[in-house]
Amino acid sequence: MAEQYIDEQTLVIIRERLWSVSKEKKITLEDVEDRTGFSYSQVYRIIRGKNNMSVSGLVAVCRALELQPKELFDFEIKIPKYQPVRKINKA
Repeated sequence: MAEQYIDEQTLVIIRERLWSVSKEKKITLEDVEDRTGFSYSQVYRIIRGKNNMSVSGLVAVCRALELQPKELFDFEIKIPKYQPVRKINKA
């Protein structure tokens, strides 16, 4: 079984943004807990932790922080130079 892919650099960017929005809007982790129904430890792991997070959990936290996901993901990533795509064989 392959290891789970985790992009730690991107997770740091996302968590910093979530934490910044939380502080700016004065929405505590306990408020996020109340608004999502997640346990405090789940909320902490998403906003402050180091583990990977699910898309559904991240969207729930965005709702709780009154933050549109597009605002959270407004950053650029480095795109590697890939080989050309495979040609479709029409047989």
